[in-house]
Amino acid sequence: MPGSSENITTAIKEGSEKVFGLFVDAEFNNVLYFVNQYLKDNMLAKDVAQETFITLWKVRQNLNPKSNLRAYTFTIARNKALNLLREKHLSSTDALDKKEITLYTESLASNHVSEKIDALELEELLEKTYAEMSAKVRESFLLSREQGLTYEEIAKKRGLSAKAVEYHMNTALKLLRKRLKEYLVLFICLLNNWI
Repeated sequence: MPGSSENITTAIKEGSEKVFGLFVDAEFNNVLYFVNQYLKDNMLAKDVAQETFITLWKVRQNLNPKSNLRAYTFTIARNKALNLLREKHLSSTDALDKKEITLYTESLASNHVSEKIDALELEELLEKTYAEMSAKVRESFLLSREQGLTYEEIAKKRGLSAKAVEYHMNTALKLLRKRLKEYLVLFICLLNNWI
């Protein structure tokens, strides 16, 4: 979906049905897939996804343009799915069904799912930070991190010295550290996976 997340959130907050419709089109299947992993019922998952976007539209005036709209949407979906699973648990009489529902409820309520939702926010922040980098710095950084190239390989590929690539990497890492202070622990884990 084109446009910055902040502009999209602002437009939705101000009542733009067109932008909201584009956001729903872009995210509906993602939300559906997410909740269906725990509900294991495509029709119920579809209902939850629809209710999620209805709720989002109803609370649009409370949206913060600086916060991550995708993460907020997935949090709404998660809470609705949890409520549905709890209702199913209460109404179920089959012991095996109750155990299965409990397992899905605990899984969906886990910190792991919260971290995945929080990672959506981190992903957006990383994209914004990449956009702040000069083209040379960004290209060197992404070649290293996404393709796993060494400084020497990047230098050869880009026609630069290894020292220039090292400078680009240091510049990129300084900017990332500055922008991602609150995510530093998660960022360090990501870097350790990249190295």
